[in-house]
Amino acid sequence: MTTSSVIERLDGFKAKLLNNERRIFVYLPPGYHYDRSRRYPVLYMHAGQRAFEPASPGTEAWYIHAAADRLMEQGYIDGLIIVGIAHLRPLTHNEFYHYKAPESEAGHIGCSGLQYEDFIINDLKPYIDSHYRTLRDSSNTGLIGASAGGLSTYHIGMRRPDVFGKLIMMSPYFVKPTLHTDPEPFLEEEVLVLEKDSKPDVSMWMDIGDAEGLFLPSQVRSIVTRCMERGSRYMEDIAYLEEPEAAHQEKDWGDRVHIPLLYMFGRIGNPSSLMLHGRDQIGLDGTGSVMNGVLRYDSGFAVSVLDGQYTSSDPQVLQVGPYGELKPQKPGTSEITLSTRGLTATKIITVIPQLPNFVTIHISAQAPVEEQPAASIYGGMGMKLDYTGEGRYEGSFKVPRNAGFHFRFTRGFRRFETGKQGQVMTNRRLRADQDLKLHYTISGWDSFMNRASIEKGAEHEPSNTIF
Repeated sequence: MTTSSVIERLDGFKAKLLNNERRIFVYLPPGYHYDRSRRYPVLYMHAGQRAFEPASPGTEAWYIHAAADRLMEQGYIDGLIIVGIAHLRPLTHNEFYHYKAPESEAGHIGCSGLQYEDFIINDLKPYIDSHYRTLRDSSNTGLIGASAGGLSTYHIGMRRPDVFGKLIMMSPYFVKPTLHTDPEPFLEEEVLVLEKDSKPDVSMWMDIGDAEGLFLPSQVRSIVTRCMERGSRYMEDIAYLEEPEAAHQEKDWGDRVHIPLLYMFGRIGNPSSLMLHGRDQIGLDGTGSVMNGVLRYDSGFAVSVLDGQYTSSDPQVLQVGPYGELKPQKPGTSEITLSTRGLTATKIITVIPQLPNFVTIHISAQAPVEEQPAASIYGGMGMKLDYTGEGRYEGSFKVPRNAGFHFRFTRGFRRFETGKQGQVMTNRRLRADQDLKLHYTISGWDSFMNRASIEKGAEHEPSNTIF
């Protein structure tokens, strides 16, 4: 009889309304098979084929089981069952879309979010509750997802707070951003989320990295502040983190997943440090400039401060709103101070007459010469580089100032560049804080794989494993 955590796999689990099957992964905490009188809260997780191990060689995973194991070993949470739901790659319908698909997909992708919701609530949850020792009430049942899975989490939670009382949305796909440059650069933000117009009757965690390309923190922060205006209490009903230098990928979600686990299921500990993040220089128009005060705790918990006290040393130069919104008044310098929970952080900001909201980035990349080269490759959100000959690709882009990009070049769905020996590449990084001219060398490309079958959870998934 083991006291270690265990991951069980359920193959061919049927979704009645969707009329399809998928794999389900069930993480059982340390001691689950030892104390048979004990029941546990449950967290249901979208895209479960990448929850515990990579879905295929060269791809990323959350390793959420390692985070849960560590928090239990350290005594910050008492125990938790995690149910990973393998996602089926959308071919005709996307189960993460409840109400609308982005306009770019609407012609060929339908919405099956309501049927997917029915699957979780009426097919999967009754099975989990009858086969495992769960705490079945909504206050002990959570839902977690990232990107489009975060959008699905929000919609399911708003519709069924009687089932899911804890919602974790990491880098949620609330907005489809599209960059336009003609006649002037602007960022179109197509809203995909249907917001609840009253106080949500659930506990919510939302976060985003500040290096997610055109997925900007403002797209998530605005939802959080509107929830607060409708009555959600910060740090009691809702919490938010804007994580510096975090990208839109499984590795970064896994690196910080312990934070919402602490918030929803554990004890966050005591504040230990406070730091102000944001621009050192802004223009007089000050469009979209917001400070991000990150409060970190001795448990590893972290949260952006939306309930602190901001002050400016010179309000005639620069004023600051309750959520850290910067409001420049005239050129000059001012020191911004944030105080909360016995800690203080400061940052000096200079206001200049003019600072364009967009910068120009020119990227060239030299790839190995091929007989049949790709017509174009991609270096990040909206960064399409066209082939110019002899293995060279080039493109110029206008992007929002200070947007962060962590990326690998790709020439198709999950067909990434590799290192010289074919190894997985670490992400390249850039911060669009000024006009840039960049050149990269691409050593090689990964081989083609049947991604569709992998996304269905049919290959390269973890078997029953004890960790």
